[in-house]
Amino acid sequence: MPDEAEFRDAPLRDEPRNITEHIVELSIRLRRIVIAVAVAGVILSAIPVDTHYYIPLISYFPNKVINYVLPSEVTWRGQVIHVHIAQYNPFGGFNILLKTAILLGVLGASPIIAKEIYEYIAPALYPHEKRQILRLSWAAIALFMLGVFIAFTTVMPFAFKVMIITSAAVAGQNNLIAFADVENLFSTIVLIAIATGLAFETPLIVYLLVSLGIVSEEWFTGENKKFVFLASLVLGAAISPDPSGMGMLVIGTTMFAAIMLSAKLGARNKVERKRRGE
Repeated sequence: MPDEAEFRDAPLRDEPRNITEHIVELSIRLRRIVIAVAVAGVILSAIPVDTHYYIPLISYFPNKVINYVLPSEVTWRGQVIHVHIAQYNPFGGFNILLKTAILLGVLGASPIIAKEIYEYIAPALYPHEKRQILRLSWAAIALFMLGVFIAFTTVMPFAFKVMIITSAAVAGQNNLIAFADVENLFSTIVLIAIATGLAFETPLIVYLLVSLGIVSEEWFTGENKKFVFLASLVLGAAISPDPSGMGMLVIGTTMFAAIMLSAKLGARNKVERKRRGE
C-alpha cells in the first residue's frame, strides 16, 4: 500500500489504479483539506479588526453579519417594534465562535480544497475536459458569490422584517417585544447564505448538460419555459424564509434568467466543440 510520501512525490497518472490506491489517495487529500481548514481558521480568526482593543475577526464577523440582516426596529401601523437579541443557550457564544472559525477556515482554505479535488479527478479527464473545468471554476465562484450577495442584500433583511411584522399582526404590535436567539439566528443566516449560493450553481449545471449534449437547448424553449420558471420559483421558495414571497421572486427570477442564458451559452459551446472535433 503506498504511503503519503510516495503519493506526494508521484506525478499525476492516467493509467488505471485499483480501489485501494484510490482510497489511500482520497484519505490523504481529505487529511490535507482538514489540516488546511484548521490552520486557515486559526490564522484568520486571530486577525485583529480593531488593534486598540484587539477585536479579532472571529468575533467581529458574526456581529456584523447579524446586525446587517436583522433590523434593530420595525415600524408597522405607526408603532415601533424594537428587536432585541437574546442568548438562551449558555454555550451559544462559544458555538458561534466555533462555527465562525470553521467558516473562515473553509473560505481561507478554498484554493487548497479546489486544488486537491481537481488533482484527484484530473487523471480521469481528457485534456479538453481539464481546460473546461478550469474555465468553469471561475464561473462557479462568481455564481456562488452572486447567490450570497442576493441573500444578504435582499432576501434575509426583507424576510426578517416581514416575519417580525407577521408576529406583530398575530400578537398585537402594542404587546410585542421581538427577541431573537443569537445562536439560532447566526446559524440560520449562514445556512440561508450557503443554500442560496449553492442554488445559484444550477445555471452552471444547465450549461454543462447542454454543452455535453445530455440535454438539448430546445428543452428550455417554447412551453417548457413555464416549467423552468416554475421550478426556479419553487427553488427560491425552498431557500427563502420570507413568507411574503418576495424572496422567492427575487431568487426565482434571477435564477430563471441565468438558466436561460446558460442554456444558450451551452448550446454555443456544444457547436464549437463539435467544430474542434472534441
